[in-house]
Amino acid sequence: MIRMHQNEATLIIDHEKSLCLCKGAWSILSINNLLNAIDNIAFPSSQSVKISGEEITEFDSAGALALIQCQQKLRKETSNVELIHFNQKQLALINLLEKNHQSIDYTPPPPIKHDPLYELGKEAVFKLTQIDGLVILIGSLTDRMFAAAGNWKRFQFPSLVSNIYTTGLQALPIIALLSFLIGVVLAYQMGLQLETYGANSFIAYLSGLACFREFAPLITAIIVAGRTSSSYTAHIGTMKLNEEIDAIETMGLSPVELLVLPKLLALLVVFPLLIFWSDVFSIFGAMLLSKIELGVGYIEFMTSINDTVGAKQMLLGLYKAPVFAILIALVGCFQGFNVEANASSIGRQTTKSVVQALFLIIIADAAYSIIYSWLRL
Repeated sequence: MIRMHQNEATLIIDHEKSLCLCKGAWSILSINNLLNAIDNIAFPSSQSVKISGEEITEFDSAGALALIQCQQKLRKETSNVELIHFNQKQLALINLLEKNHQSIDYTPPPPIKHDPLYELGKEAVFKLTQIDGLVILIGSLTDRMFAAAGNWKRFQFPSLVSNIYTTGLQALPIIALLSFLIGVVLAYQMGLQLETYGANSFIAYLSGLACFREFAPLITAIIVAGRTSSSYTAHIGTMKLNEEIDAIETMGLSPVELLVLPKLLALLVVFPLLIFWSDVFSIFGAMLLSKIELGVGYIEFMTSINDTVGAKQMLLGLYKAPVFAILIALVGCFQGFNVEANASSIGRQTTKSVVQALFLIIIADAAYSIIYSWLRL
């Protein structure tokens, strides 16, 4: 016998009478424990078994399904199963579920598993489609830039100023903080090695070279990609979700000219300034740490940077700004146009824009390093 709480479904087995007595509330709220115990119930082994519904207090489709499961298990062991003391409504519900039992028991087929070669080809086709869309965006943007060159009002100066403020001025505090910390960490790590050999004076040259050429441009690009690329994707994606892009096209206007062009120009204007801002604070952090830990004075530090590193290395870092700005703007806007008509797509495309922008930035930085090496700069 299976014992349950007072209001829960209970199935009492009487082996002498070959009777299964259904008791309690056979409903969705009370049937769960009985369902879990059905496989362990020892049903009567006689040729004819009766199932009584005399003491059922509640009965719904969940209870009917549980009863059908009991019948199926009994029919595997006995030849005759009879329902007694069930009213007409209960019997009608049981018959309805028995007729549609195959549909109720339907389980979707497992997903088709493809071999790795198929998945590789599918991903390659998807990437080629993305490249095709990106090339179309670049072509449309180039066309609109040349078209707007004859009419300066088409450059959307209010939108340009707004994007400069959001992508440039609002990023200054976080770039300053992280650049300062990077300068401190670089000077500390290099200073430990230089101090071992008594070469403390070389800290200015090494930290200046590392900050100007690599760390300041790269840290700036990573911060801007995280802030701006995702912002561009979310902005355009939300407009597409709200059908504002369709409205712009319906009015005969170009979404690329109104949305992408101001964002790209804003980044092209502000990115070199952000890198220079990062240069200042990273050098300041390295100089402060050098004074505290290595005893290198401020004037000595700046004089050494001017003599050994100079403005040339700073310019080599600033030369990366246009490429980084173009990559961040194009990826962010492109993923924004790829947003589908659902809210989850915005989050997915935003994540993609940041990841792809960071990936392309690192590739571009590596390409700059190779070019500088070839040119012996």
